[in-house]
Amino acid sequence: MIPFHLPSPLLIAAAITTIITIRFLVKYFIKPFYLLQRYKKYKGVLCLYKPLGGTLLEIKDGEAKYGDSAYYLKKRIKDHPSTRFIAMPLLDRMTIVLFDSDLIKQFLAKETMMTVKYLGLSGGIMSEFLKNGLVFTEGEHWKRQRKLISQVFHFDYMNNSLPTIRATAKEWIEKNCNSSSSSSSPCTVNVSKELKLFTSTVIWRIFFGEDSFDENKTGAPTVLRVLENLRVSTQLTLSVLNLLFGGRFFKLGLREIDRRFMRERKLIKELFYNKLSHLREKINKKSDDDTSADGSKPKFKNLIELLLEQSEGLSDLEIVSQIFTFFFAGTDTTSELLAISHYLLATNPEVQTKLREEVLAHIRKTEDIMYEHITQMEYLNAVIKEALRVGGPVLNIIFREATQDFMLNDIEIKKGMLVTASVAGVAHNPKYFSNPEKFRPERWIEKQDPGTIDTSIYLPFSAGARRCIGEQLVLIEYKVMLCELVRRFKIELKLPFKLTMGIGVVYRAKPDIHVIYTPIS
Repeated sequence: MIPFHLPSPLLIAAAITTIITIRFLVKYFIKPFYLLQRYKKYKGVLCLYKPLGGTLLEIKDGEAKYGDSAYYLKKRIKDHPSTRFIAMPLLDRMTIVLFDSDLIKQFLAKETMMTVKYLGLSGGIMSEFLKNGLVFTEGEHWKRQRKLISQVFHFDYMNNSLPTIRATAKEWIEKNCNSSSSSSSPCTVNVSKELKLFTSTVIWRIFFGEDSFDENKTGAPTVLRVLENLRVSTQLTLSVLNLLFGGRFFKLGLREIDRRFMRERKLIKELFYNKLSHLREKINKKSDDDTSADGSKPKFKNLIELLLEQSEGLSDLEIVSQIFTFFFAGTDTTSELLAISHYLLATNPEVQTKLREEVLAHIRKTEDIMYEHITQMEYLNAVIKEALRVGGPVLNIIFREATQDFMLNDIEIKKGMLVTASVAGVAHNPKYFSNPEKFRPERWIEKQDPGTIDTSIYLPFSAGARRCIGEQLVLIEYKVMLCELVRRFKIELKLPFKLTMGIGVVYRAKPDIHVIYTPIS
């Protein structure tokens, strides 16, 4: 009889390890390599074989080595301006990044019908409030939210919000500059930090009818706490650990940064639910004959009133998700755009002078800024467009996963593939913008660059059905604050300062920008 011996535990472990290793290599290295070969036949394609993280791993490297998270992206498109799209693997999927205007136009027309937002990398880490808010919901859920929230984002409501924005800007200047516009004493301000308090206050006043997130009107700790937690969330999403093990790894709390992140996430969750209870109680106490300060009935309902009073009924999670989404989105993106604009104006004094001359010609030094003023200022409009092109807070449209096979012109997109359009790549393509690294607002007035004419190329707010719903508010808020500042102060950088463009919650200037405001006599 032949003796039977069970394999030793060591052999079993070795066999299991071998099988797991082979499966890992096949799934994340071999399969993506062969999938990539299919796309080499296309005209204008740049195929990049970068297993696991694709070009995501270049973000930190670009910031560390060259002072710009988007360095490799910008260099690639500068070296290959005729690139129509990039094909590359991301984990076990094929990803298509679009750079061609025709392809982008087709993609945006089809995105809500044939794709959904991809949360594979961030899904395990992302706040449940963001997942259930307007930005990340899909299908009927998104349509329902969009229809309701659109009642706030119409022209009359935005126009009627201008006095609130104007008053908040003046309060911010008074608080941070500690002097009147007639004083000759300069003041130094950390605009990267302080402008977040301006934009968050505007959001809270316009959409939620209160002066500040905190009842004591000192919302700074709360604002910065929420944004810091979101920044850490982005940091974890882009980490190698997330690529290898997914978001569940961080919930194990094996590292101090993970434990602190989860504690903060829990506290923020409680904070926003408590805020919902406060707002609900406040609105329930509001009488039918409630009148505004001048004795007339309020003309418009704000966002929280619509969310709480609409007939279909939303769950508490859905309502809190909208509060959180608009609080975050309206705070960080606009503040970072204003911060980088300070840098651009300080380092391009001829642009600052020209802008100031236009502002003073339209509104002089003390006149209240009206909607008609900011729409008539051609150079102001050119400055914001150029600031968005050079240093806008969005690098790419959020990755979308194909839910069915479809074609983008001649390119075959298979179900499960990921597709995005490169906002920064197009904005820095010399094919569309001459000398793309140069900040030159005049290009938007001259309209000689193809990118200033073709609206499908310029995408700071995306386009199509998923275009940013808050675009008009951002533009009004930005223009009012910039007008108030440049007509009062000369803007200069506190030196020494070396700009680095990195990823916080969004694409942003690092380190914090400190500005010297010198009052203009």
